[in-house]
Amino acid sequence: MALITEFPLFAFTTLGGMAAGAYVAAACFADDGREAKRPWLFPLVCLALLGVGLLGVLGHLGRPERFLLAMSNPASMIAEEAYWSIAFGVLMLVDFVLLLRRGASPRAVRVAAAVAALGLMGVMGWAYFTSYGNPAWATWQTLPLFVAGDLAMGAALWALFRGEGAYRSGAFAAAFTVVGALAIASIALTAAHFASFGYDALPFAAAVVLAAGVASGLLAWKGKLPAAVGPAAAFALVLAGVATARYAFYAASIL
Repeated sequence: MALITEFPLFAFTTLGGMAAGAYVAAACFADDGREAKRPWLFPLVCLALLGVGLLGVLGHLGRPERFLLAMSNPASMIAEEAYWSIAFGVLMLVDFVLLLRRGASPRAVRVAAAVAALGLMGVMGWAYFTSYGNPAWATWQTLPLFVAGDLAMGAALWALFRGEGAYRSGAFAAAFTVVGALAIASIALTAAHFASFGYDALPFAAAVVLAAGVASGLLAWKGKLPAAVGPAAAFALVLAGVATARYAFYAASIL
């Protein structure tokens, strides 16, 4: 697959979207972090993912001053992504500081962060849905491709921090399966849409890898995988599947 000119944006939506999806999972299923030995590590890693992703936005724009110029126009999609990223980042920072200093964080903080995360995921998808210059992107399939993919990656990341305990929860295992299935379906629908425009849909076969990740989660729930293997395998496979499909999505910009 050719190197994409939008690699910085790929990095931003993949890393930032994964962090956003992880906080949605944390708000829905996690406690205040007191069960973990280092509860502050989760928000720190998510902060790092978002930060590295935002560096990708700067790389896309070429010069830092262009970022400030873009933020001065609230109607631009880059500005909206920046606003949601800042809100999400600040709330993650609050969560990190509370967990570092007190060892616990109010659930309201993670719920607020999850709301900002959902806003960020939605804006990421909307930015390409409204890319009328590229008909392969400007389609309804783009929205679930981004949102469902982010939720699947994020759930797998959160479960990685929680270890085997995450998949022992029937509610989480069910939610993980549902978002995984939605992500797989969105990839298949996007592949069909791309094929209708003459693009190579083969890279979207990464949905098979994603399916293997979902299966790993289910096997962990059933206790069929070692405790140290299940969460790691599910995360690696889901990340590989979603990232490959998203790379293929961006490749449409150079064909």
